[in-house]
Amino acid sequence: MRKMIVIAMTAAALFAGACKKKDDSAKQMDRSASTASKAQENVNDQAKDVRDEQKDVAKDQREMAKDQNDVAKQQGELDSAKQDLAMARDRYRDAAKQRLAKIDADLHQLEARTDAASKDVAARLKAERDALSTKIDAIGNTAKADWDAFKKDVDDKFDKLESDLRDAQKK
Repeated sequence: MRKMIVIAMTAAALFAGACKKKDDSAKQMDRSASTASKAQENVNDQAKDVRDEQKDVAKDQREMAKDQNDVAKQQGELDSAKQDLAMARDRYRDAAKQRLAKIDADLHQLEARTDAASKDVAARLKAERDALSTKIDAIGNTAKADWDAFKKDVDDKFDKLESDLRDAQKK
């Protein structure tokens, strides 16, 4: 039994030595492990932030691609509208030229009269007609912002010229 008591005391001494506080190198190792653990958490957090930012960038790129498609679509619509405007201006010019042709025929009838007053009126109206024709030929140079004023001016001059021509034909 003595042997047992010696073994039990040796085991108790060894056990007590194992429970003794850690020495400085063990404490340093624990601190390093804690620091490494915190650094690992930071790396994980930063990696998550990078993934989130990459997702945001990808989303922004998709949105930008969509916006670029929208711009291209709007540009196509603008080009189409410009073509429509050019065609509308051409139709307006053609209609004005037809109106001028009718005025030319009426002027020709007025010039065919033998009295001097008719010839004088015809010459004045022909000058107005030529100025109007020149203005119509410049239709392509008219800015979009000035279109309404241009159209009103041309329409008013046509109306006045036609009115003056009718009055001259009645005399």
